[in-house]
Amino acid sequence: MVAHVWAMLLPVGEYAWRLNLLSAICSAIAAGCWFLVAYTSVARGEATDASGSPIAARRSPLALGAGWSAALVTAFSFTMWQNSIETEVYAVAMMIIALAAWTVTRWREARSSGHGARLLLVILYLGGISIGNHLLGLLVGPALVTALMSASWLGPLADPTARRAEQARIAVVGTVWLLLIALGLGSTTLTLGTAAMVAVAGLWAIGRKQLGFVAMALLIVAIGVTPYLFIYFRAKQGPWINEADASTWDALLAVIRRAQYPVRTPLDDPTAYHGPENTGRTLTMLGYQLANYAQYFDWQWARSLGDIAFAPFRLLMTLVFASLGMRGAVAQRRDDRTGFHMTLILFLVTGLGLLLYMNFKPGPSIGWEQWPGLDAHEVRDRDYFFVASFVAWAFWAALGIADLVRATAVRLPLARRSMAVAVFGLALLPAVLNARMATRKQTPEATLARDFSHALLQSVPPGGILFTWGDNDTFPLWYAQAVEGVRRDVTIVCLALAETEWYQRQLRNWKAGPLDRANLAAVWQSAPVPDLNGPIHTISDSAINAFSPFLVDKSQAIQLRNGLSIELTKGDAVYAKDMLLLQVLITNAGVRPIAWSVTTANKLYGLGPQLVQQGLAIVMPTVPVTGAVGGEAGGPGETTIDLASTTRPINETWKYGKLLDGRTDRLDANIRAMSGTWAIPFVQAAVASVMVGDTAAAIPFLETSLKMADQPGVAGFLAQLKGRGGAGVVPGKWAD
Repeated sequence: MVAHVWAMLLPVGEYAWRLNLLSAICSAIAAGCWFLVAYTSVARGEATDASGSPIAARRSPLALGAGWSAALVTAFSFTMWQNSIETEVYAVAMMIIALAAWTVTRWREARSSGHGARLLLVILYLGGISIGNHLLGLLVGPALVTALMSASWLGPLADPTARRAEQARIAVVGTVWLLLIALGLGSTTLTLGTAAMVAVAGLWAIGRKQLGFVAMALLIVAIGVTPYLFIYFRAKQGPWINEADASTWDALLAVIRRAQYPVRTPLDDPTAYHGPENTGRTLTMLGYQLANYAQYFDWQWARSLGDIAFAPFRLLMTLVFASLGMRGAVAQRRDDRTGFHMTLILFLVTGLGLLLYMNFKPGPSIGWEQWPGLDAHEVRDRDYFFVASFVAWAFWAALGIADLVRATAVRLPLARRSMAVAVFGLALLPAVLNARMATRKQTPEATLARDFSHALLQSVPPGGILFTWGDNDTFPLWYAQAVEGVRRDVTIVCLALAETEWYQRQLRNWKAGPLDRANLAAVWQSAPVPDLNGPIHTISDSAINAFSPFLVDKSQAIQLRNGLSIELTKGDAVYAKDMLLLQVLITNAGVRPIAWSVTTANKLYGLGPQLVQQGLAIVMPTVPVTGAVGGEAGGPGETTIDLASTTRPINETWKYGKLLDGRTDRLDANIRAMSGTWAIPFVQAAVASVMVGDTAAAIPFLETSLKMADQPGVAGFLAQLKGRGGAGVVPGKWAD
């Protein structure tokens, strides 16, 4: 909702660029808030007049330097920087956290006035609107309430009546924030329990003449959580991808409760399903989770220095900023005890607390010796979940830099003390040492998602149905279709979502867009266009609702209308995604081209020898394909490759951005996997060319594939073809 309104208000540039700009602006606002919080915190320690109010707040060079250091180090810590240049919820959440921290800082200076009470209402509103974005924003709550209580305890108001009223308001803020968390989690039990706590706190506050505050607090929170209603009303309009179809109150509650995700408690072994057979979280697992957090912490300060975890030069920078953070924490505790309490709780809750609660699987770069299965690891590094804790430490590091400047100045002769400001240059290190890895503008993957999605869509014959898995091979395709208008005639079937009832219903009712020949790959210009009016499956709502996974009790073959047959083997598990895929095949075989992305071709139901690879898709065509090459050139399940419909897009249609110019070995594991997948048809085209006697054509295909992925066996094959004596023959299924 926020992104759409922003994009409408800023009709400049492509849609994705506008949304990325929103993230950048939110992060800039957050950096400004941390500037103000650090400036005020250090000024409190500089000097105070007799009344206890800071007299250095507007003129302290040290406080000013601390503020700029906080802005720079928090903004350019690696994960925060990455979140700032992509369309994601985390930059908005971090802006809310920073705004809330600054609001508490302002409240501390206005506690005794009516303005102070209004600032508490602003804090509650920030909590309310954070629900509609991401629950990360609510995790600042414990830090805020701790700061409110700390300020009230360490510096009680002189007037007893005002002091009691303030305590009542803080109680309302704390209990209402708990209610917000309960609403965000969608837990009925927690909601009822926290609502009772709000009622008790509210009655206590009313008894202290705070009826107006209580009423406004509840009203503001009610307004803040209205984005949930937006989900409901939007779903009723039938948007492009009506995810979870929250068009009924029950469906909306299921979305809020995240019912579509498997249950995982903090006590579970995260690599196994929740239930009686789950052996529980072990100390070994916790150790790997802590190692992952340490790895992500190590990334924050000098990510560009080495790719291996704790690379020597990067480790040095990590130790520097770890030391600065500890120094800053000590300095803040000395100079601004309440501010220290807020930062400490923010760091602990969003760091160790979140680690214990989320209970992630080991990341994609560690733990393979202990858990060799792909399903036992997170599909990507989850450093972004802990971004608030990294920012909290970056804030402390900035205060540590300021304290180091103070200590350096004291040690210098009076005439040279101004030279100590050079120490503030440490705040520039994250910006310099993270630049190469944080920004994607000049990196090989700068346009990888867009280029890969276009290539995959253009691999499908006109009017085709394309099976994808999810995330990297799906969402970029949806963007290409919905926003850029690329190949809307292709119906995408995401197998990960096919496990959900709402998605099965939407697919049945989906109508493919018309074919736009002007933007169709040249290889398909003369291909026939099927009728796109019929449903891609005819499963009824009752059948969708009644389906349960089952095991095949006996081997059988299911005949398709084009004469091919699906093989089901005794003991095979049939899940909802299998049921949907089979029904799509039964309904459309011979009517519309059916394709599997190369990322989903691990299960072809015995159809492999009857399918043909065309570019990045493995296709069941509606018209015969002549001249397909099999054997070592083929793909999974003994599929063959259509050399013409693979090489023509490679040479005529596909675009690669900077992918062929940079070092793909420096890409992160997730992006490197996508690039490696794209390299597959190049190797197949090369092998097929050799098999049909065209060795000269094979060489450029192999050279391109090696720019996209590190493949030692393919490199040897290329050397052999070039007559350099490279060891290796045509690699059997390109073993690496």
